Amino acid sequence: MDSNEIDTYLHALDEELAKRLIRKPVHIVVVGGVYMLFFLRNRAATKDVDIVPLDFPDSTNPTQETKVFRSAINAIAKTYRLRRDWMNDVVAAFIPPLPTESLILWRDYPNLQVYVPQADCILALKLLAGRERDAEDIAAFALSLLFKRENRRSLIAMRSGTGKG
Repeated sequence: MDSNEIDTYLHALDEELAKRLIRKPVHIVVVGGVYMLFFLRNRAATKDVDIVPLDFPDSTNPTQETKVFRSAINAIAKTYRLRRDWMNDVVAAFIPPLPTESLILWRDYPNLQVYVPQADCILALKLLAGRERDAEDIAAFALSLLFKRENRRSLIAMRSGTGKG
């Protein structure tokens, strides 16, 4: 899925949620490949949308709302011929609760609000996962942090009049 497709699917999910009996808006946090695609821009696509549902965090014991949300996701999968797990909350079982005050509203639809964590949270999740496939993402974070640090040094040097970084 590329960025345009993800935006299309999120918008479609919002419209699908409008048709269903569920407390709205539904609040989710996206992590993983979607974060890397949109914020670090180190890839052109991702295979799925990893989420942490904020309104019904324990999908292992699904409530009626969890089932309604899951059926809306499945409807999008059917409409766009996606895998049923195109959006999934598997990651939610492996991470600690995310403090809501540190989340950033990223996409705001009438029936769906999509948040992202701070960059340091995503980096910590990648480091803690210890998966070889995350090495590229961790390297992208390191380059991003190095670039920001070097830019900060240059800015300080320009302000102080030394011209040295």
